Amino acid sequence: MNLNVFFPENLMIQSIENNEHKILIYLKSKSNFSHCPLCGMKSQHVHSTYIRKPLDASILSKPVQLKIQAKKFFCLNSNCKRQIFTERFTGFLNTYRRLTVRLEEVFLQLSLSMSAEALSRFLFKLGYERSGDSLLDLLRRIDSTEKEIKNQSLTHIGVDDFSFRRGVEFGTVICDLKTHRPVEILASRSTQAFKEWLEKHPSVKLVTRDRATTYTKAIHSTNPDIIQIADKWHFLKNLLDVVKETISSRFPKGWFIIPECPVLETTDNETDIATTNEESTVSHESLSEKEQSKWTLILEVQKVYQQLGSIRQTARHLKLSRTSVTKYIQLSEPPKQIRKPRVNQFLPYLNQITQWCQEGKTAIWIHKQLIQQGFKGAPSSTRRKVQEIKATLSIKKNKKVEDKINKKPPKYLKTTKFQLISLIWRKATSLTQQELDLLNQLFQGHSDLSELYTAVQLFRDLVTMGQVIKLSQWLERYVNHEIKLLREFCRRMKRDEQSIINALVYPYTNAICEGNVNRIKMIKRQMYGRASFKLLRIKVLYA
Repeated sequence: MNLNVFFPENLMIQSIENNEHKILIYLKSKSNFSHCPLCGMKSQHVHSTYIRKPLDASILSKPVQLKIQAKKFFCLNSNCKRQIFTERFTGFLNTYRRLTVRLEEVFLQLSLSMSAEALSRFLFKLGYERSGDSLLDLLRRIDSTEKEIKNQSLTHIGVDDFSFRRGVEFGTVICDLKTHRPVEILASRSTQAFKEWLEKHPSVKLVTRDRATTYTKAIHSTNPDIIQIADKWHFLKNLLDVVKETISSRFPKGWFIIPECPVLETTDNETDIATTNEESTVSHESLSEKEQSKWTLILEVQKVYQQLGSIRQTARHLKLSRTSVTKYIQLSEPPKQIRKPRVNQFLPYLNQITQWCQEGKTAIWIHKQLIQQGFKGAPSSTRRKVQEIKATLSIKKNKKVEDKINKKPPKYLKTTKFQLISLIWRKATSLTQQELDLLNQLFQGHSDLSELYTAVQLFRDLVTMGQVIKLSQWLERYVNHEIKLLREFCRRMKRDEQSIINALVYPYTNAICEGNVNRIKMIKRQMYGRASFKLLRIKVLYA
């Protein structure tokens, strides 16, 4: 393949040398004349030749160095200040540069995407020894003239602030809503700084912004005819903050506690169990006493699960394992327990064991006596049998123990405040039946929260559907609401009502600026917080 096609016409390859570390390409200039860079006069009088040694793009992962035999010419203009000038290779190798234009463009794009020190280490692995300072010089040489000319025709922009130091020092990013690219960043977020920028760009007709008054004042003082659009995300977030603060102030401990419904109450335990047993007996008369007790427990688990809607909370409420709860809520009929009959190994010793239990002997003593008589069971089986026999004996129970057992603490349904915020914010169509029941119980004790829920759902619907007329009606309806936070939210909305109406009418949002703010954060971290504002501006605008 002829490599001359990759070089200018006035350069010709003399030879190529491939050593262990790099590829050397020797070139020679074919031009017989050149033009003086100062006066432009053509000259054919050669003064001398010299060697230029720029680096070029790599070939097969090997760095390439060029050795160009260039010429020097005499300037024939007696009035020109320069008597001798060097030959130029415009578009391929700029003056005083040690990188070809194509390699310089590669280094420039990489410098815009990563830190100079990290890129320096990366290029060293590729065979190019470039310091971080030399890579920063590439960035500083970027000419902003062309970009400034394009910015003169801006019509639709978005503006947002970002922080140099969080909570201390802020800047402003301005984006073109048509190209989705940042066009300028300012070293301040003050009204005066943005006003001065707007005065330099009188073609601006529409601005998207957040709900802060800093940029609003600048727009009004520069050109009141500019259309201002408040970002939808911001005023929806402001309403969500109202819901969060209302719930947090009402339930500061973080838990909303609802007393258990009558189905779950245990104060009248006998009545509930009797009722449940009657229902289950009607449909399942053939169940044994143990099976009937198990089926009663299963029915109770299913009712609790319908109320709570969570396997974990149901298991915690009834003090069962989640595996058992998962199995019980899937049953529609009583489980059949079929067991093989087992031989009672205590049958020959039953009378003797009963007598020992009446005498107050311990299970360990009884087991030792049984072993002497030929018993082959384990100590654990003896202990269980002794406990069973003692339970059947007429032993009086301690009244204090009975009182302690009967005085059980009331059971409650617990819901975190974050779950409540989610229930009030989400649409009813996305809620389960258990969540809807929970909302109804909440509203029974707190009617103002029911009105807050209605306000939130109406506002979300009118924003989604772009209903401008209903927005004014909504503000008038809730501007004097008894919930202070909702009332203040409506009053702030009325002060900025026109920009909010524009947000419902126009398709523009401030999301482009928000995305570029995140990009600025990433670039700042790459620069370790030590670089200047000028370098940050170059990386943001030209990457």
